[in-house]
Amino acid sequence: MTSPQDDQRPQDPRPGIRFSDAKPRSPEAPRVDPQPGLRFDAEQPSRQLPVAREGDGASANDPALEPILRPRKRRWGLLAVLAGAAGLGTAELITGLPAALAGGDWLNTGWQILGLGVIGLGTGALGRELFRLRRLKRHDNLRQDLSELPRLSPKHASALVERLRQQLALHDDHPHWQAFSNAREAHHDGRDLAELVQHHLLAPRDREARRLISRMSSETAVMVAVSPLTLVDMGLVAWRHLAMIDRICRIYGLELGYGARLRLLRSVLYQMAFAGATELATDASMQMLTLDLAGRLSARAAQGLGVGLLGARLGLRTQQLARPLAFTPNERPRLTDLRKELWQQLKRMEAPKKGQD
Repeated sequence: MTSPQDDQRPQDPRPGIRFSDAKPRSPEAPRVDPQPGLRFDAEQPSRQLPVAREGDGASANDPALEPILRPRKRRWGLLAVLAGAAGLGTAELITGLPAALAGGDWLNTGWQILGLGVIGLGTGALGRELFRLRRLKRHDNLRQDLSELPRLSPKHASALVERLRQQLALHDDHPHWQAFSNAREAHHDGRDLAELVQHHLLAPRDREARRLISRMSSETAVMVAVSPLTLVDMGLVAWRHLAMIDRICRIYGLELGYGARLRLLRSVLYQMAFAGATELATDASMQMLTLDLAGRLSARAAQGLGVGLLGARLGLRTQQLARPLAFTPNERPRLTDLRKELWQQLKRMEAPKKGQD
């Protein structure tokens, strides 16, 4: 029996709550792919994607490997207009020359003869320029073919090396070609021939080009340091840099004309402006070191150091573009190798001045 006191106890107005270990299931998402299905025709021809090979060294961020030496397509419309104007001018001078001689008009005769001479000289210069541009195009084609040399068969590799010998103007009795021929074997494939070409044919020219870059950049730095005239410095630097580009190209068997020289210079400046990220980081650290070294020199010597480093960098870029076979990452010349030589040259120049003070 329950007591009256139990019936008088207050009851909890809240309803009872039951707890369970089972977790409620979340609503399932509809199993429908939002992307529409793709259907392929079984008879559609397939195309194999190119496989990237390790060790090729091709990188989209490395402008030195881009074929920027490739000449542009000729503008046939402009050439046709120039050729037509030259032809009409020549015909006018030729037809007017007999009439001037018959009438005794010696002044008009002299002007017509002078005009014919100018047209003849211009035609000859244009022909030489087109010939040099054609050689530049052959150099670009050879450079592209040599990039595939390690993967060629012995027969095709030998034919490609023969083209390189013709561009470098190496006769059969040349010491470098003799050393290459003695080291060459019949079983050598393209990779072996590439190493022999690097060692026997291109390495001597690389050393010669490096000595030229070091000497001309050092001389330019010293001349700027001792010259008191800014305009003279600008003309001197431009003249010596163009001369250095011509000499480096001749070392690798490439003769530049006016248009080819401008095109190569523009390509070099383009590479200097859009270098890879790694090279930019290296150049930034080198610039900090240059500022520290320049602080120990006088104002003129510091200007000479900056101009010398600019010339050295321009020369190294030209060497990379003019070289028929691209440098390997370990053999690529560095600007740090030339920095010490420039610094020592300017320090020797300033040593007598400090002794006199």
